[in-house]
Amino acid sequence: MNYFVFLVGVILLLATAADLINTSLSGRGAGFISKRLSKSIWNILLILTKKTGRRKILDLGGAIILVSILINWLLLIWISASLLFISCPDSLINVETNSPTTVINKIFYTGYTLSTLGLGDIEPEGNFWDILTAILSFTGLILISISITYLIPVVSAEIMKRKISVHINTLGGSVEEILLNYWNGKDFKELEQPFISLIDSIILHAQNHKAYSVLHFFHSSDRKEAFVLNLTNLDEVLTVLLHNIPAEQGPSFNVLIRLRKAISSYLVTLPATFITPGKKTPPVLILTALENKGIKVISGEKVDLEYAKLKTRRRLLLSLIKDDGREWADLNCGSYNHEINTSEPY
Repeated sequence: MNYFVFLVGVILLLATAADLINTSLSGRGAGFISKRLSKSIWNILLILTKKTGRRKILDLGGAIILVSILINWLLLIWISASLLFISCPDSLINVETNSPTTVINKIFYTGYTLSTLGLGDIEPEGNFWDILTAILSFTGLILISISITYLIPVVSAEIMKRKISVHINTLGGSVEEILLNYWNGKDFKELEQPFISLIDSIILHAQNHKAYSVLHFFHSSDRKEAFVLNLTNLDEVLTVLLHNIPAEQGPSFNVLIRLRKAISSYLVTLPATFITPGKKTPPVLILTALENKGIKVISGEKVDLEYAKLKTRRRLLLSLIKDDGREWADLNCGSYNHEINTSEPY
């Protein structure tokens, strides 16, 4: 037996099992291998998008990455298990010819066993290889079961994310539009109810994103479903209400802080997808439209200091937007469109 080949097979098998468990069962996001595979594929799609100018390429990102993760687990388990049998020339025997098997025969046998289809014309030679074959059969069954149970909650969480995004977009497609839509002539108190309804939903998505970081790579070209843009607009609205609007005219401070913390619970999960604050700080919004409506807007050194304290937060939001294949300017291009496109099938 070639112990080096056998050891490599064992290490690779254990690494794959650890990655599978951490990604699908731990509730802590993707494992070491899946995390880097996901980010690499996403970066390639971003490059293709920039070269072709077709943002819809990113719409396929989530599905491509999800399928790639599942295929990667299968291939790594297949390769590692094959190495175990290849390490010993007499591990398997051809029943028809009663002769040792080739490397190709061993690879075929391993795949056949993992698929739970049976043994075929090749059988293990000896008790150790009999037990290993049984383990591989169970591994194949477990892999199929985990794949199915992993797909369903991810898809459900993605639907929830798009629901939150559309909910935010119905408030308004930009910071100024949201604020103007809810200015009743004297204050912004009417924002309290929609803000309260968003708190639990955003917290739930934050936990889903923490458990299934692949959710980050599900992209939508539809502006109403663009979660990254709509969430950033919502966070900027909170910034304006907390620092640019007199407290007596804004919604309840408690509601604002609760919603802010809910968004923060999502933002702290972003480093798991390799998103960190950049060096560039996004520009502060010029609230001319509010002032034209007679709304009092606070400015000055005190407000500037408050924005300075939010520098890391806003840089993180900018990095998030860029990683979604968009720019900060896209935040102001989302007025809600009430028209229905009948050219697409329902």
